[in-house]
Amino acid sequence: MSLLNLNKNVFTKLSIILSLVCFFAINIISNNSLKNFTIDVTSSKLYSVSDGTKNLISNLKEPIHLRLFMSSNLVKLAPQLSTYANRVESVLNAYANMSNGKITLELIDPKPFSDQEDRAVGMGISPFGGSSSNDPVYFGLAATNSTTGQKNINVFSPEREPFLEYDITRLIAELAQTKKPIISIIDNLGLEANSRIGKPEQQILTQMKAMYNVNYIDDETIELPENTKILILINPKYLNDEKLFMIEQWILSGGSTLIFLDPYAETEVGMNPGMPALNPRSDLKKLIDIWNIEFDNKRSVADPKFALRTVRNIKGREVEVANYPWIQITKEGINQNEGVLAQLSSIILTNSGSFKVKNDKTTFTPLLTASEFSGLVDADKAGNQEGDPRELIKDLKTSNEKQILAGWLRTDLKSAFPDGIKGKKGLKKSSQKSNVLLVGDSDMLMDRNWLSKQNLLGQEIVSAFANNGDFVLNVIENMIGGAVLSDLRGKGISWKPFVKISELERKAEEKFLSEEQALAEKLEKMENKIQQLTKNNENESDVLSPQTIKAIEGFKSEMMTTRAELRNVKFNLRRDVENLKSTIMFINIGLLPTIVATLALLIALRRPRNMNN
Repeated sequence: MSLLNLNKNVFTKLSIILSLVCFFAINIISNNSLKNFTIDVTSSKLYSVSDGTKNLISNLKEPIHLRLFMSSNLVKLAPQLSTYANRVESVLNAYANMSNGKITLELIDPKPFSDQEDRAVGMGISPFGGSSSNDPVYFGLAATNSTTGQKNINVFSPEREPFLEYDITRLIAELAQTKKPIISIIDNLGLEANSRIGKPEQQILTQMKAMYNVNYIDDETIELPENTKILILINPKYLNDEKLFMIEQWILSGGSTLIFLDPYAETEVGMNPGMPALNPRSDLKKLIDIWNIEFDNKRSVADPKFALRTVRNIKGREVEVANYPWIQITKEGINQNEGVLAQLSSIILTNSGSFKVKNDKTTFTPLLTASEFSGLVDADKAGNQEGDPRELIKDLKTSNEKQILAGWLRTDLKSAFPDGIKGKKGLKKSSQKSNVLLVGDSDMLMDRNWLSKQNLLGQEIVSAFANNGDFVLNVIENMIGGAVLSDLRGKGISWKPFVKISELERKAEEKFLSEEQALAEKLEKMENKIQQLTKNNENESDVLSPQTIKAIEGFKSEMMTTRAELRNVKFNLRRDVENLKSTIMFINIGLLPTIVATLALLIALRRPRNMNN
């Protein structure tokens, strides 16, 4: 028996030694042979390197040198950046490892008052977090090519982690290309910076300028710049026949075109600061009609299912309501079969118009659609910032058809100017199928529709809560033919709405809307009557008559009853939502832990019996 125990002891020790040897061997092998092997189990594949990035890196002709400036005290000053800092370094190493020597990575710790800090500042990396008690820290990237090209990521923001691959790949793509494509823009909305009203340049325009040469077309220009790759029309109107002829001939020759129409451009910059635009409607009817496309520039789409909830000042009260013309298009309304949209999950449109095809021979592929509950309402009422958007539901007529909010026009077209114009002759029909994207909303290009801004250690950080910018830039890259970055965008956004809760709120609001409005009107009338009685008493003195006092007391009593009824209505409106929240809390806090504890107890009770057996 002792010999058996001795053998068991030896076997146990050998097992421990072999386990340790295997542990270190596996780590050594994995560190040397499996550096680039990763498994991404996230639902949005946030940590996977896309095929677009792999193709770009494998075809690099231009050597790229990356310099990661990361202060050693970064994590100490901002512990929340620890995981993200490790991820940034890992991703950059992966790029370098895949490039076969075309990409080199240099890690630099810019300590205070050192040559490395001077180097960081000299290359345009901005410090952040500096104060009287803390030295400034750096967490940015500077990249250069073999010539004079340089591109930076001044600050790696954790809010942009879902877009980390896109940001780095874009930077490399910009340095790798020798000549930027030209984009021509006719803009009647106002994407450019406007110091007169303190409006910064919109982020979509900033991103376009980083990748392309952007030319703005003025009112007098009747010929597009040579080598134009894409023409973009934003809220087009007041275009004379010569300008329309220029646009049409470009489209008939197969020129790639993005057109953002709008029945009510809320964000259009007016002539005077603080004043709305005189005519916020787009007008391209002369061309659209000949294309057999219908766009009513006096009607906006309202959608109870996709409506955003916004806070509005209604009769002096701040109220959160469903804003039916402000809609969030989720995957349900995004054409996932189109490659440029495959990675996108949320696009926000405000007071969008809709498109209809008047001829079956016209090929028009919907990209964005509203829900089956959507319909059209008066655009002026929908755009009234002081109105109650819930009033629009009364006039909403639906036909169970999904309104088309954006679509691709790829078909043969005819000219609206078959005889030419002012001695100029042109194409009478398409020389090749058109490549035109029509969007029913131009406000979707503005920052307010898809970006939020916040301060991180003294730096303004911009993060996306919708994929509007991704949608536009993906389309541009697709039209130009360089769709390397199209599958990188939209891997994740910061805003994930509670769809079930939003649906309950929508149904409750529709159910109790008329009752709430009736009680609010009744309350307002009684308040007005009390004011009139107070001002117009019979004795015309500071002392109210007994009849007036009695009437006022009666109205006050009725007011209290009405307010109680109004509170009850609002309680009913929120009841289903609160019940759902309570159920979710019970499942998470009570039910699931109880189930896990019960299973653990059962396993513990059964284990001794099995051991005895």
